[in-house]
Amino acid sequence: MKKIAISVFAALSALGAAPSHAVDFGKLASLAKPNQAAGASAADVARNTRNALVAFATAELGLLEALGGYENLSALRTQVEGMQKGDAGVNTASLQAAVDIHKSASVEIEKKIAGNAQLDASQKKMAAKSMLAYVQGLVATKQTLGSLQGLARNPMSLGSDAGTVLFAVKELPGMLSGGLSTTGTLFKYLGANGVDLSEAKSAADTMPK
Repeated sequence: MKKIAISVFAALSALGAAPSHAVDFGKLASLAKPNQAAGASAADVARNTRNALVAFATAELGLLEALGGYENLSALRTQVEGMQKGDAGVNTASLQAAVDIHKSASVEIEKKIAGNAQLDASQKKMAAKSMLAYVQGLVATKQTLGSLQGLARNPMSLGSDAGTVLFAVKELPGMLSGGLSTTGTLFKYLGANGVDLSEAKSAADTMPK
């Protein structure tokens, strides 16, 4: 566990209530697809950024459900599902909405961990799936940040996408650092509760350097 947390830290340190079946974790991999082609357009990078943030937020809400839920969970899930429209336009407001959901969910996750609630079998299963998706969301966000930073070196060429790209470049490093910190805490808490973290730890090893 410690080895995994350290490997993820090394990768990032350079940066400076719906029912369980409603969470479609199979969709997260496609939502979080990184930019594959060199020279991707600013619009494509912005869309991939939105998809990575949506995947991460979905995973956070899945973790909250596994840890017992909270009163705003259903409303936030509805909001996230509205963002999962693939080709929907991306702008600063849509990225801000994803960031806001992350911030709200992150606070609630920390409260759940502090409460040290014991998990039943169904919660453990949900937590294992959500933790894998959480780490995958971090990996995808780190990947898209690299593309964003490349684009931001020449903001005059971004046209109407400049505001969206520059907003993401500003917000994502903090999200990644916070997600890293929470990952280590979640590994410790969920591991102590008997949650199978093998897949999540394997995913953590794929974090880009």
